[in-house]
Amino acid sequence: MFRKRESEFCKGIGIAMMIFHHLFYKAENYQDFVISFAPFSEERINFYALLCKVCVAIFVFISGYGITASYYKKFADWEPSVGEIKDFIWKRIWKLLTLYWFAFLLTCLCQPLGRTITEAYGGELKSKIVYFLLDFFGLSYLFGTPTLNPTWWYISLALLIILAVPWILKLFRKAGILTTICLSMGLLFLLNASNANTFYLFPVLLGAGCQEGRVFERLDEFCKKKRWGKAIKIISETVLLLFMISIRTNYNYFGIPDGIIAFLLAVLTVDVLIKIPFLSRGMCFLGKHSGNMFLIHNQIYSYYFVGLIYGCGNWIACFVMLVGVSLVVSIGMEKIKEWTQYNRWMERIGQKTGKTIFYI
Repeated sequence: MFRKRESEFCKGIGIAMMIFHHLFYKAENYQDFVISFAPFSEERINFYALLCKVCVAIFVFISGYGITASYYKKFADWEPSVGEIKDFIWKRIWKLLTLYWFAFLLTCLCQPLGRTITEAYGGELKSKIVYFLLDFFGLSYLFGTPTLNPTWWYISLALLIILAVPWILKLFRKAGILTTICLSMGLLFLLNASNANTFYLFPVLLGAGCQEGRVFERLDEFCKKKRWGKAIKIISETVLLLFMISIRTNYNYFGIPDGIIAFLLAVLTVDVLIKIPFLSRGMCFLGKHSGNMFLIHNQIYSYYFVGLIYGCGNWIACFVMLVGVSLVVSIGMEKIKEWTQYNRWMERIGQKTGKTIFYI
């Protein structure tokens, strides 16, 4: 079963891959520092870092799966009305923005350390206000406007996922899971519509489809009926994962390899990885803080503490340092939220705002 703990484990792997990707995917990031890449070459580490871009598909897959699970938990016994779906969507959006805004505010307060609002948005006042508001609501990527943090482009994608999943589920019910996925991807191929949002359509559909079709449960049930079923399943998943990684390094295929890799990581987590005690505890702990770490790690290594991170002299030390600093900052952020009752206040504001938006 792929539950909350398995989800947190995959998020832990995802955030570790994201940090590694951002640190080393291009040499320009660390060109002013001397870093040892032993026992690998610098080019090999750059290659692995580029491959770790699949972390985005991991988060997208989990989002599709998790939103679907929440949807059916809330509407288990009845077909929701349009108003109920809107309310469901609003609560998910507000939860995302609540997480995002705290990091956004922290980034604004930390301007003396680097990356000021003027540097990000320019000096013209009207443009600065417009860009600030679009960035504040997570829409800068959709409108192609400047942002305080380039990695926050994902907020725009996350908002689209939240908006799309309930309607995707309606398509699943009417047309079927496989039909919906095949027609959607076929349309992308025909239109040759390739951008960051359409690239991650397949992982969203796959994640939602796995929950809708009880794929994890059915795989387990099937393997239990076969002799050596579990072992064969694990070996097959591992071989297919390695094959998809080799495909992913050479071709685009509209995000299909990325989605399959995310799915295979999820099933291997359920079958094997989550059962490794030390790895399980570590990845689940990182997974709990993955949201904050995603939102603040770029500021740390790009603007605030560049020398501290890249000055470690060794690629492993650089990676461990950024993971450690991001984790400590995230823990601090959660403590401040706890002391100020930030989440409780934001929940109340969200409820009132939702009523204002939907019931005027």
